[in-house]
Amino acid sequence: MYSSSLRRVSTVTLTAVVTAATATVLGTGSAAAAPCDTYAPNLIDRASALLSSGSGSSGSSSTSGSLTSWAGDTPWDLPNVSGPTEAMYMVTGPNSPDETQRLGLASTDLGFMWDAGAGQTLMAFGDSFGCDSGLSGWHSNALFSSHDTDPSDGLYLDGTADGGRSGEFLPVSLKEPGVEHTKIPTSGIEVNGNQYVDFMSVKSWGNAGQWTTNYAQTVESTDGGKEFLPVDTSTRASSKASGDSRITSVTGDSAAVDNFQMTALTKHTENGTDYVYAYGTPSGRDGSARLARIRQSTFPDWSSAEYWDGSRWTGDATSAATVLDGRVSELSVQYNDYRDSWLAMYESTEGIVLREADSPTGPWSEKKTVVSRLQAPDAYGAFMLPTQAADDPSRLYFVMTTWSGYNTAMLRTDLDAVLR
Repeated sequence: MYSSSLRRVSTVTLTAVVTAATATVLGTGSAAAAPCDTYAPNLIDRASALLSSGSGSSGSSSTSGSLTSWAGDTPWDLPNVSGPTEAMYMVTGPNSPDETQRLGLASTDLGFMWDAGAGQTLMAFGDSFGCDSGLSGWHSNALFSSHDTDPSDGLYLDGTADGGRSGEFLPVSLKEPGVEHTKIPTSGIEVNGNQYVDFMSVKSWGNAGQWTTNYAQTVESTDGGKEFLPVDTSTRASSKASGDSRITSVTGDSAAVDNFQMTALTKHTENGTDYVYAYGTPSGRDGSARLARIRQSTFPDWSSAEYWDGSRWTGDATSAATVLDGRVSELSVQYNDYRDSWLAMYESTEGIVLREADSPTGPWSEKKTVVSRLQAPDAYGAFMLPTQAADDPSRLYFVMTTWSGYNTAMLRTDLDAVLR
């Protein structure tokens, strides 16, 4: 075990290597490293953050300094936040409790989670680096498992879902910029004992927060997440697909399904029927969210999807109405027992925000800032844990990534203070 100061130096060095490798592999400049970017506040972002500072981004100082740090002191890559939100500890990287670089996950982002059943949580990551092989061990995605159901004392990871070293679990991408650069998971869910992950085939990365996709698709695992196979009927072709014959495509109304290239999946029972609700956004970070639903008995067959048009469900994808307006990026939606309401968390102009509704179709409350962009300008990818702390229900636990650290951290926020 290194001393905390030595570990800090080694971590900075490691991150510099990973950042350089990211630019080499994924493009030129940090903004190409994709689903991550700096998002340094522009005038609109800064004004929005200032205007929202009274709704969750200010208040008493964070108590995170009193929390146990796995590195011996506060890791350099732990986000510096205050107010009702506390940055607790790193989940991935050298400063994580499991030191995930030992398994080939030295640097990564996203980290959305879902309840896989039988006390297991699965956690999917985006473009990842191992720093232990050529090109710093770049792999387009990774999947880890945990049986830890109490996030208040650290989210411990068992290891990868398949028991090996960190590596791709989605169909292998072509890794050709402009054709198919990478494949990034966007959400996951367990349905009838099987595991499902939705992902996007990224055609190319653009400017900060911008990218285009070839299609979105769902993969299925019947062995607890060890192996995933694509489900053809889940494919949603983008109108901007590269057209390369090696890229999966389907016929249909591409313009309509462009709004469902990224999804947030959750379960809901309505009038005795079990559904998977899919909140969809277009590729990039600037789109709003729309809502579709598929019966669990036919999931993930998108040919049977129904779309919320603002007042009723319809089979016409072009009628899908906006349910979460504004810039909705990397959305997470779940029902919260403590609030007896639905919560939606995502990155927006103000930073990481939270909205609340009595019904999954809305209407949704105004945005409440959880992590202000003034505090963490490069924060993104905020995903709520599927299992919250039973003895502290007023706290909402979630993971978040910062581009400067390019690793996931665990945070928690006071729901009563944010949603007052």
